[in-house]
Amino acid sequence: AVAVAAVAVACWFVTREQLEDQLDDSLRNAKMDNAPMRDLLSSCLSGGQLPAQEFPGQYTVQIVAANGDYCTAPNTTPVPAQPSDIAVAAGRKADALHTTENDRGEDMRVYTRKLPPVVSSGQANNELAVSVARPLSEIDAPLSTLAWVLALVGGIGVVGAGAAGLWVARAGLRPVDELTEAVEHVARTEDLTVRIPVDGEDEIARLSNSFNSMAAQLASSRDRQSQLIADAGHELRTPLTSL
Repeated sequence: AVAVAAVAVACWFVTREQLEDQLDDSLRNAKMDNAPMRDLLSSCLSGGQLPAQEFPGQYTVQIVAANGDYCTAPNTTPVPAQPSDIAVAAGRKADALHTTENDRGEDMRVYTRKLPPVVSSGQANNELAVSVARPLSEIDAPLSTLAWVLALVGGIGVVGAGAAGLWVARAGLRPVDELTEAVEHVARTEDLTVRIPVDGEDEIARLSNSFNSMAAQLASSRDRQSQLIADAGHELRTPLTSL
């Protein structure tokens, strides 16, 4: 049971690490077209309303300024800028990868890098960064399902191992039960003709052989004793008959 649980837990953690790595790689490799990014930057700087753009639907995209301000692409929930994001915008870090919550309290995985020069052209745009984020629920849901599957499979494995262990234990103790029943039968009925089947050469087999030999010797001794009593009775009856 402990081994099954250990394997299940290890499998879950390995899967989680792989899913997290895949999520991080997708954020690092996210490709944003320059035109929508320029429109987003222009809208952020002007404060105007930006129509829906061709950003990948699974991403939350926003521009972060060195002063801590951030502007989010349409139809997505803002993710408050963190100190590491601001450090990237200010040029103190090359990039940042972290987990935080968006304005709806959802856990988000966020990757921030410097806004490309082709997008951030002009003196006013030197201290800007772009953040791309995806919800951790994308991996939490599969991990939750995996946990249930592992728990089910592990439970079946534990029950199966327990049943197999019980069967092996009963099979191993069957000769002991047969020996016990034979001894109890002899003690109850004084029947010395009972014999125990011997299978193998283990200690139980040796004990069974010893019991069979003992029973045979006792039976032979009892037969000789009975014969002696019969002979003695016959010898005693003969003189009495003569008298």
